[in-house]
Amino acid sequence: MMAASLPGAALAQGAARPVRILVPFPGGGTMDLVARLFAPTIGQLLGAPMVIDNRPGGGTVIATQEAARAAPDGTTLLMASNSFTINPFIQRNLPYDGERDFAPLAHVAVLPHMLVVHPSLGVRDLAGLVALSRSRPGGLSYASYGTGTSNHLSTELLKARTGGDFTHVPYRGSGQWLPDLLEGRVHMVLGILAEVVPPVREGRLTPIALAHGQRLAAAPGVPSFAELGMPDFASNSWFGFFTNAAVPEATRARLEAAVRAPLAEPAIRARFGELWIEPTGQGAGDFAAFLRGERAQYAEAVRLAGLQPQ
Repeated sequence: MMAASLPGAALAQGAARPVRILVPFPGGGTMDLVARLFAPTIGQLLGAPMVIDNRPGGGTVIATQEAARAAPDGTTLLMASNSFTINPFIQRNLPYDGERDFAPLAHVAVLPHMLVVHPSLGVRDLAGLVALSRSRPGGLSYASYGTGTSNHLSTELLKARTGGDFTHVPYRGSGQWLPDLLEGRVHMVLGILAEVVPPVREGRLTPIALAHGQRLAAAPGVPSFAELGMPDFASNSWFGFFTNAAVPEATRARLEAAVRAPLAEPAIRARFGELWIEPTGQGAGDFAAFLRGERAQYAEAVRLAGLQPQ
């Protein structure tokens, strides 16, 4: 796919200025990998060299603030995830306004979560899990990627909607909680497929349900929450592109086309399949609607979890 296929692709007259993708996580993670997969095609379509700028820290605030302050010339993209819609509810005095300062371009990928439990619980479905949690003093413990993260808040919603007795145990990522889950020191988790499917296939974890709209090829025998009577329940890690809201509309349209284009490439879709990442490809309008739904869901979840802005 050549740059000439996108009319008016170059963002500046003469020699093109580099376009950078701000990634709010360290190099080597899944978001960083997706950014690097997308960058060559984006750069080709925009007629500009690409730079991946990893700015971890502050619960993704550092990179997001940098993007909000960037010149509105279309040369800065922000790749964001769930924390973009969670942070306004758990962080006080954010140095930007996610709705005012940013223009959504495209929702490109989702990493669905699967609810899994330790086999020692002896349950194989959601009804059995909820009943067991109610029967045990103190209920059952669930791991998360940390307080205020997507799977923490989603499990609080699950707890409220099912009446389960689930107690939060925050960790600093799957590198910490997965060993404890495999040893039964914590009972359950809503984890991304790449982390939980391998031990499920080995019989070391029991799958309960996919927090996704339908069954997936990675786990064809596992029902979705929709099949279990919870069509509005979803839990995932998503990736999307944003730019500064002051970027002119015509430039935003070119950026939107460029960041969506990589999803049409067979090699990228194949790599997504290897990583159990679901491509989405929503454009700016649908992505904006998705974000409104995310904000509403996380506002409810933060209230249920009893979290106060820090």
